[in-house]
Amino acid sequence: MTAELNGRHRRALPDALLALQQQRFRQILWLLMGAFGAVMLANASLGRWTSASIELAMLGPMLLAYWWNRRGHLVRAAWFLIVTLMLGLTVLMVIGQGLFDEAGMAYPALLVFAGLFGNRRLLLWFTSMMVLSFISVYLLDVSGLMPHSPLPVGPLRAFNVCLIVTLSGFFVWLIVSDLRRVLTRLESEKLALQASHAQIEYLALRDSLTGLPNRVSAKEQLKRLLMDSADSPQMVAVLLLDLDNFKTINDSLGHAAGDVLLCQVADALGMCVGNSGMVARASGDEFFILLGGVQTQDSVDDMVGRIFDTLEQAFPLDGLDVPVTASVGIAMAPGDGNDASTLLEHADMAMYRAKESGRNTFLHFAPDMAGGAVEDLKIASRLRLAIAQNELQLHFQPQIGLRSGRITGAEALLRWQHPEWGLVAPARFIPIAERSGLITVIGDLVMQQACQAARAWRAQGLGELVVAVNVSPLQFQRGNLEAVVSAALNSAGLPTSALELELTESSLLADAQHLSAALQRLSSTGVHITIDDFGTGYSNLGYLRRFAVDRLKIDQSFVRRMCTNPHDEGLVRAIIEMAHCLDLQVVAEGVEDAATRARLAEFGCEFGQGFHWSPALPMDAFVAFVRAHPAQGLQTH
Repeated sequence: MTAELNGRHRRALPDALLALQQQRFRQILWLLMGAFGAVMLANASLGRWTSASIELAMLGPMLLAYWWNRRGHLVRAAWFLIVTLMLGLTVLMVIGQGLFDEAGMAYPALLVFAGLFGNRRLLLWFTSMMVLSFISVYLLDVSGLMPHSPLPVGPLRAFNVCLIVTLSGFFVWLIVSDLRRVLTRLESEKLALQASHAQIEYLALRDSLTGLPNRVSAKEQLKRLLMDSADSPQMVAVLLLDLDNFKTINDSLGHAAGDVLLCQVADALGMCVGNSGMVARASGDEFFILLGGVQTQDSVDDMVGRIFDTLEQAFPLDGLDVPVTASVGIAMAPGDGNDASTLLEHADMAMYRAKESGRNTFLHFAPDMAGGAVEDLKIASRLRLAIAQNELQLHFQPQIGLRSGRITGAEALLRWQHPEWGLVAPARFIPIAERSGLITVIGDLVMQQACQAARAWRAQGLGELVVAVNVSPLQFQRGNLEAVVSAALNSAGLPTSALELELTESSLLADAQHLSAALQRLSSTGVHITIDDFGTGYSNLGYLRRFAVDRLKIDQSFVRRMCTNPHDEGLVRAIIEMAHCLDLQVVAEGVEDAATRARLAEFGCEFGQGFHWSPALPMDAFVAFVRAHPAQGLQTH
């Protein structure tokens, strides 16, 4: 308002404040006009026509101020009204009783009015003018130019005094009520701001889903634990727990069910750890468990054992009892590091090694893990160059019909012949390729080379051999596997029956609905579908009926021991019988001797592959092996 009073209009009042002031101005104007009208009538009834005329004249400026206020010129109306009132009151004092006149009592109310609609400058200006008016009346009186004397107290004087007090009280009441309203609103906004800050702080330090402390909070707590144990023989342990196959839950039951499971696991971990440590959600399906005051490593291992026992209790989810397993990495201070970042990094390395070790287990950090992580980065970096320089080659392991002894096809197995490192085992670089995302590029390359190899076999008169290609779950998740398969077959000029796709059980469980439709479409074109490493995952008859599967491949870990371990022999036999009940053929991998081959044939297994016949061979060696194989007259699947 200062800018408007100075005529510069630097800023406009907020609409709400302006509307409130206009409302207050109207209320005061109506009250003033009523008061002056009442005083005017009272003076007229007593024959005091001069005073009544002045009071009547003041009603005109009040109406003009009211009109300006309605037009939005509040400041102009306020200035005009205050000046009019001050001049009118001063004139009434001069022609009336001077300093004894009750009109002077209205000056404080006029100052309140000026303060309500003006600013400090306006208030000071009017205060000065009022003081000068009092001085002027005094000088007129003492000089004898216009002497004044008090009149006897009468009803009109009492009426005027009461009216002035009432008006002044009304002005004060307006100010106090508005001030209380503002203070109430400020207090409400303060409480809302405090609640907002508390919520922001909560979200900054807590996981919004589970309510557990988040990674930031866990790291700060870990720093405090390390500081507390700096001069103590006690240790600090960091456990990083990652749920195994959690993506399967999300893909099969939905993300909402996955969120429910995460909350249930969080509650279970909290009850298991209790007051002995802190449970925090790291991210996704990963949880931190921080333990301070640790006496021995065995006590940490005991805690992990209790956690595993807790997770083994199936969690109810959408009417199902869902079992949960986890991989846990452990790092302990001071042995594995003295700062929070190092301990968290080492726990992460140990957790990934636990996953690679078969999951549902825990590992403590070891120094060679850090070296392994660096080595993984080197392999991932060099793998990109290997793709560009054609260092990745396919070897082919023959698949044999157990009854006929004929070669029916071959599994394409990837090999990496590094110019300096020599032969890099697939088990070493394939997991790295999957973690880095390179597996999709490699998978496309393998698909193309395998189809070209099958075309070459046919061109060389080796018969209609089928080539089997392993497919990574990431290739299905990318969503274009059908296009890749079609392009590879068309480029090689092969029929769809010449290709077999091998998928692991975990692949079938991931994104089951999408995968089922994709496999149905591929199978309808004539591409063969095989479940690889059967028996090592969630062996389930339900998904075997749902997916368009042609064959099961029994994992070599069972086949190799079946002649020495009755349990494995019974398992292999059960898998074969189950597959036949579902009209599926069976391939046994890992056949290393004639006794195993004979036992498999006795159980009704149709196909086998393994060192009993041949390891995986380069292209030329495979062609030579097929040509030299005694059972020529090759057959198809």
